[in-house]
Amino acid sequence: MNIDRFAGKVAIVTGAGSGIGRATAAGIVAGHGRVVIGDLDTDRAHEAVAALPPGSAVAVVGDLTDATVADRLVAAAQELGAIDILVNCAGFGGGRAAFGSFEPQLWERVQQVNLTGPFLLIGRVIEGMVARGSGAIVNVASVAGIVGEPGIFGYSAAKAGMVNLTRALALHYARDGVRVNCVCPGVTNTNLLANVRAAPDAEAIFARYARMMPIGRLAEPEEVAEAILFLASDAASFCVGVVLPVDGGWTAG
Repeated sequence: MNIDRFAGKVAIVTGAGSGIGRATAAGIVAGHGRVVIGDLDTDRAHEAVAALPPGSAVAVVGDLTDATVADRLVAAAQELGAIDILVNCAGFGGGRAAFGSFEPQLWERVQQVNLTGPFLLIGRVIEGMVARGSGAIVNVASVAGIVGEPGIFGYSAAKAGMVNLTRALALHYARDGVRVNCVCPGVTNTNLLANVRAAPDAEAIFARYARMMPIGRLAEPEEVAEAILFLASDAASFCVGVVLPVDGGWTAG
C-alpha cells in the first residue's frame, strides 16, 4: 500500500466521530492527508481529532442535515485547502417497526440523515471539484439498499436512494474528472447496533446477522474503511459509479 496515497489532499468525512467514519478519517491521515471530522456528537468528534496527529484533523459538530452545518464543514475544509475527497458516512437506522407503526416523523428523519444530508454536502463540493478537474466522492450506503430487509423500511429506502444517487452523479460527472462511488457494508460492529445490543434477544439477533453473512461474523469498521479508502484514492482512478458490497458474502448468493 502507498503510505502517501493521500499526501496533500483534504477530505471531509461525516459520521467520523466513531465507527466506519472514524476508521476512514484515520486512514486518510495515515496516508498523509488532512481531514475535517463531522459528527453530531461533540465528545466523539473531539476525541477522534485528539487521537490523530496534531494539525491533521479538525472537528465540526452539528446536525449534518442542517444546511448551515454543511456550510461550516465546507468552510473548515477550505481553510486546509481545496477539497479533494468527500466521504458521506453519517447514518441513522431508525430501528425496526411494523410498517403500519412506522411514524412519518421517523421516516423523515431517516431520509434526512441518510440521503438529504449527503445531498447537501455533495452540492457544496462538487462544482469546485469540477472546476479543478478532479475529486472523489464516496457514499456509504448499505446492503439494505441493495436487498430487502424486513422492518427497516425507511433505512432501506434511503440507502437505495443513496445507491442510485451515486450512479446518477457518477455518470453525470465522469468526464469532468470527478469520481463518485459507493460502499455498501453488511452488518458492522458500530454504534448503530447500540439498540440491538440492549435488546433482550440481542444474542439471537446477532446470531441471525452472522448467519446472513457467509463469512459467519460481523464486519469491523476498519474492514469497511479500507474499501472506502481505496475508492477515495488515486488507485481507484478507473472506478466510476461502483456500488461495492463489503458484506461477507451476503449479496453473493
